[in-house]
Amino acid sequence: MIRDLRRAKLAGRSTVTGNPRGPDLRLAIPRDDLRADWHATLDDMRDRAKRRDAGLLLLSGPTPPASSMIGDIEYVLRAVSKACIGAGRSPTLDKQAILSWLAREDARGRRGTGLALQLRLIADFLAYRGEKKKLITRLESLAGDYARRGRKLRKRKFQWLDQHGTTIGEVWDIAEALREESLQAPAGTARRYRLALHAAVLALSVNMPLRIGDLHRLRIGHEICRSNTGWSVQTRLSKTDSEYDLPALWPETTPFLDALLTLEAAGGALWPEYDRRRGTPLFSETGGDTALSADWISDVFYEHVGTGQHIMRTIWHQLAYESDRDLTWMSLALCGQTGARTKREYRERNARGRTVRAGRQSLKARRKRALLDAWLADCKRRDQSPSGTH
Repeated sequence: MIRDLRRAKLAGRSTVTGNPRGPDLRLAIPRDDLRADWHATLDDMRDRAKRRDAGLLLLSGPTPPASSMIGDIEYVLRAVSKACIGAGRSPTLDKQAILSWLAREDARGRRGTGLALQLRLIADFLAYRGEKKKLITRLESLAGDYARRGRKLRKRKFQWLDQHGTTIGEVWDIAEALREESLQAPAGTARRYRLALHAAVLALSVNMPLRIGDLHRLRIGHEICRSNTGWSVQTRLSKTDSEYDLPALWPETTPFLDALLTLEAAGGALWPEYDRRRGTPLFSETGGDTALSADWISDVFYEHVGTGQHIMRTIWHQLAYESDRDLTWMSLALCGQTGARTKREYRERNARGRTVRAGRQSLKARRKRALLDAWLADCKRRDQSPSGTH
């Protein structure tokens, strides 16, 4: 049985190629080489974020960012440090250092939206330390400039979708095919279970297009639960710390998730295996001993779909964009996007799309009426002409 094949997760780097940061040590210094006082601030951030996440009140001191953002802040500090060293300067956060880092990123062709986010992360770090208020103001203004520049360009994910035309149905068909292939594999083999994992990753991403950082943390009986009627999800999103509640996953998703339990169970019994796996990761190659990494989830999409798992969020938003009805609320809810700015941007984009399509339909209808009127007028003239009487 698969649970008898428990093994340590395979070592080695992910094969995902979608990471915009590039080779780590080429663009950033090692984590251990970061300035000691920056390390201390990051450690304090993490400690306070953990206390907040555990439900403890923070009665004084600065408010930490979301836990998931602290690693991003650390990376930007390492990247700025690398740019400083490349310019022959000691790592610091001042105007010259940040401009040097921005020049390098611009030369690499980084998109404005990504740089806007990283500039805000630097501002958040400085604000947490309570220093350089003038620079913080300048960084926030600069971030706005980069964001506006970025919004003028069509996002790469939409460009990929334009080229490949992948739909929700096509991803679901791939998941179905993988599940069928799993059922055809010899019972009790690692291949059978791995194919079932791939199928479940795709199916759940279609039904619940969250970020991979949230998907790979789902634990059976905690964030994702089975009842007599099916599966449900209730979790907190790592990026925004907001609650995500999906009381009922699609019934079509149930066989994919059940397979992760019943393939291991003697006689295919669901509930004994569900009880045994309570508190363990849903996505695991080791029966719950170790969880799959977020990169692994994206690896599955690269292997079977051709791009990272994030494309599911794009596909849902594109579906809302192409609809003649306002389905923006649906795509935002499924993706767990609650930020006011994100909501506004998608609603404005989708409303523009519907307006353009309505205008084209109106113009098309007017042209049809004009052609029809011209044809009727021509018929009338023919009927009234002398030759028309014969």
